[in-house]
Order: sequence, then structure tokens, then C-alpha cells
Amino acid sequence: MPELMDIRDFIQKIAQGITFAIGIDTQVIDSNLQRVAGTVYKPIPKNGGIVKRVVETGEYAISTTVDRKSPACLNCNQRASCKEMGYLHCPIVHGNVVIGVMGLICYEKEHIEKIKDERRGLLNFIQSMCELIALKLKEEEVRQKEQQIYRKLDSQNQVLNQVLEQISDGYVLLDADNMIRNINRKALNIFKMDYESVLEKNILDLIPDPVFHKMIEDESVNVYEKIKIGEESYGTLFYKVAEGREDLVKILNFKTIVNIGSRIAGEAFRENQITFSHILGNSPRMRHLKEIAQKVARTMPNILLTGETGTGKEMFARAIHNASDRCGNPFITVNCAAIPMELLESELFGYEEGAFTGAKKGGKIGKFELADTGTIFLDEIGEMPFHLQAKLLRVLQERKLERVGGNKQVSLNIRIISATNRNLEKMVEEGKFREDLYYRLNIFEIHLPPLRERPEDIPLLVHYFIEKYRSFFEVNVSGIDQEAMEHLCRYQWKGNIRELENVVQYMISMNSDSISGIMGISTLPAQVMEDRIFHAEVNTQEEREMDFKLREMIHMKELLKQYGDTTEGKKQVARQMGISLATLYRRINKMQ
Repeated sequence: MPELMDIRDFIQKIAQGITFAIGIDTQVIDSNLQRVAGTVYKPIPKNGGIVKRVVETGEYAISTTVDRKSPACLNCNQRASCKEMGYLHCPIVHGNVVIGVMGLICYEKEHIEKIKDERRGLLNFIQSMCELIALKLKEEEVRQKEQQIYRKLDSQNQVLNQVLEQISDGYVLLDADNMIRNINRKALNIFKMDYESVLEKNILDLIPDPVFHKMIEDESVNVYEKIKIGEESYGTLFYKVAEGREDLVKILNFKTIVNIGSRIAGEAFRENQITFSHILGNSPRMRHLKEIAQKVARTMPNILLTGETGTGKEMFARAIHNASDRCGNPFITVNCAAIPMELLESELFGYEEGAFTGAKKGGKIGKFELADTGTIFLDEIGEMPFHLQAKLLRVLQERKLERVGGNKQVSLNIRIISATNRNLEKMVEEGKFREDLYYRLNIFEIHLPPLRERPEDIPLLVHYFIEKYRSFFEVNVSGIDQEAMEHLCRYQWKGNIRELENVVQYMISMNSDSISGIMGISTLPAQVMEDRIFHAEVNTQEEREMDFKLREMIHMKELLKQYGDTTEGKKQVARQMGISLATLYRRINKMQ
């Protein structure tokens, strides 16, 4: 069984990330009272202290004061030199056994105040990080087992068979010549053949589907395709083990596809390969946000994207998915506001046959199961009915679900990215959104700024949309004049990038009779020409920059009022504005 030390580098990145994010030193200690990783460097007490108690009881421990006369302190060999003022410790559980402890160690008074003020949020956050470490340990356990199996494939074939029989998917092992060397019972059921009949057969003779033949012949490694076997369709993954050696092994993984409809499995697994390079924006704020998103793409299990309608939340979600180690697996989107309330539960969690009147024969797989091993994007999460929030919370906590009308637990391995244009904190205060669900979803928040707060990106977006649509409309459009561009940069864009895209399409249509091909103010829609919210006649670049700085200062003041004037509050303001803490302090000094 792997130990925490086996994934030490991974844990160290998490510990450093936590310390960077919240400013409190973090450590991870295993059940043998050995420090695995962290930003704490003092020796571990010989008696184990509070950490030993957490390992033994499996319960978290929080203290904002340290009693030097307590039994734990009196028996500690570091009592005289200890500077610890408080702590928050959570157990790391793997296989129902406490294998270690993650802790926040407070050495400063402001850390204690943060523990007091954000106790529940920090506790949920650290518990989620402990779950993430346990999941990584499971992956390491599987990886070690697979390596052992592959190294001893010939000598331990019987062991391999037993392992394959425990897997719910169909698995086939091929040699370098595509001959079947091993197959599990699920795959035999797919082929409707027995073990003796299928062994040593060429897989290409059993599956005539041309898509499959191309997949094998091109050796499209780690890519899913939809193929036909008999009357059924299956999502099929092909990958290789020990490539470059004589004992090459090829593995086929068949996944059953249920009710996907016209969207084929390959599209479900590879849909819209959007990366951060596709997200247009060279303003400092957008560059900073993309850097942050790339960093958390591989680590944070749950991410909350906030921002007004049309700011590109789904683009960011897809880019995060494609920058993660789940990029070859499904990305499933669910718009919580677009699905009728009475259908949302069955769409998300699926249902069993006969669960309700009109239920399809054989039942239906839900969006969460479709997203297994990949990412599910819950757009407009603030519109989710309150009664379904409890079921979603349970899925987040247990990584399991029950279909509607069913009693079988379905295990899930998914990342959840949610998005909203609503103020969830306010909804929590009003009792319209569960507080515990909010903290589970909001392990890491990325706030996307409205277009009016980054007007320097508007020309880039305008030229992109001109290139995108001029051939579509088949009109002579080669650009836009300076006056029209200035109007676009002054406009407030309540619909953000989506509204800008619509306006450019309108302008291209209105420019169809132009000889020069240059779009002018005559092509602008009325709402852009009539906009006078911030200023009516701004003609110089200097004035536009002054207007942007004014709006940025107003936005900064609002954020400082919201998050407070403390160091932690200012860190949150800097994060929301997409600037460094040092830059924020400089702007505050200028403002004063």
C-alpha cells in the first residue's frame, strides 16, 4: 500500500499553494509522526502532541489559544521554545484508516484572527485538500498495482485475470500484432463469445467498424472513439504499455454509451479543445487571471467562476479542463437555469427503469455519470433548486450518487467547475443557497471582470470577430475606422463579450454595400451611439485612459469596502482585480 511519502512532491505543492493562498503555514505529517511536506520547519514533538491525538481519534482539532499548562504541552520536549499560537488539524483518511494529518500552524496574531473569522470555510477547505491527497494516493495505489501487473504480465496472468474481472468496463489486451492475449468477462459479453473462441483472434476481424480500424492502424493513443459492435455502440479507448519494447501490450477499454443521442462518444470526450491561448485578452488583469487558472488547473478539485453574463466563464472552464490531467476525458456542461426544475434531478443524476411515469426502458444515465473521470461544468449554479443542493452536496462529499428510483451507489471520479453571475454569498445570507455547498464549490474562486473594466481588450476582440464573420456573411469588410472603434471602447457592454460579438455581426451586415470595406459609425447600432453612461464625447486616448482609471479606482474602493482594510482583505481585493498586492498598495497610496 502506498504511503504519503510516495506522493511527497504532490503534497508539497498543495501545502505551498495553501500557504500562498491564505498566508498561514501548512504541514502534513504521516501516521508515523514523520513530516511529509509543508512550510513548517520546526521539529515534531517526541510525544506527537495534538497531531498524535488527531491520528488516534480521526477527529479534527482547532484551537485559537495554546495552553502551555495542558498535558500535551507539559509533556512536550519543545515547550520552552515553542512559538505556536494556534492550529487547525484535519485527518487524512485512506481506506477508512487515518494515514496522516494536514494542519495550519499559527505563529502570528492575524493568523489566529483568520481562524476565528473563517473557521468553517478554512475547515471545509483543509478537509477538501485532505480528500484530494487521499484521491491522489488512490491513484498512486492503482499506478503501482498496474506497473506490477504489466511487469509480470506473462508470469502472473492469472492475477491479471482476477484484477480485470473486478473492472466494470470491457478490457481487451492485445499484442503488437493486434492479437487478443487476454480479455475480461465484460468484454466477452460485448462480443457475445466465450474465452476460447476469442483468444488469439485478431481484433480487427471481430470489429469491422472502419472507425475502429483507423483507430488501431493509426494507433490513436489515449483518444476515445464511438464504434459499433453488433447493434450496440461503445466509447473505446486505445492505449499502449511498454512502447518500444518487444513485449508491447496494447489495451482496449470499452465503455457503454447510454442515451447520448447524436453526440458521439468521441465528441463527448474531445469536445471543443479550447485552451488558454483561445481566450482573447492582453490586458494585465486578463493575463494574470489566465496565469492563475493555469496554475490551479492541475490541483484544485472544485473551482467557482464568477462574473457577469457574457464574460467567458464557459471558455475558462473548458480551458481549465484541457490544461488538467483530465483533458482526454469527458467535459460535460449543464445549464442549471435552462433545464426545467422537475427534470433537473433526473438530468443530473439519471434514473432507473420505472422510476416514474414516462421513464425510458432501461433507465437513463445522468450528466454526473457521463462526466466520470472528467469534468462537469455546472453553469448558473445559483439557479439550482434548494432541494437539489442537498443531493449535490452529498455527491461532493461522498463522490457517489444514486439514480432517481435506484438504491445502488455509483462511484464517481469527477472535477466540478461551477459558474454564476449571481452573488452566492448574499444568497447564503438570505437562505437561498446552502452555506455548506457554497464552501464545497468555492474551494478556489476566479472572478472574470466585465468588458467595461478592460476596454484595452476591445480592439483585439473586435478584429477577431471581424475575421470570424466577414467570410460567413460574404461581404467586403476589411476593418473598422478609428471613430467607430472609439465608440465601441466607450460603450458599457452590459452583455460583455457576447454583446460585443452580436454588435460586430450587426455592423458587418450593415456594411454590405461599402466599397472601401471599412466599417464606420454609420454601421453602429443605436444603443452604442446613444450610450452616455460615463461620458459623451471622449476623443483622445489620454481621456479614455483617465476614464478607465477612474472606474478602476471606484471598483477598488468598492472591493475594499466589501473585504475590509486588513492584510487578508487586501489580498482578496488584489486577487479579484487580477493585480499583485504590491500594485494594490501603490494604487491605494495614489488614491489617498
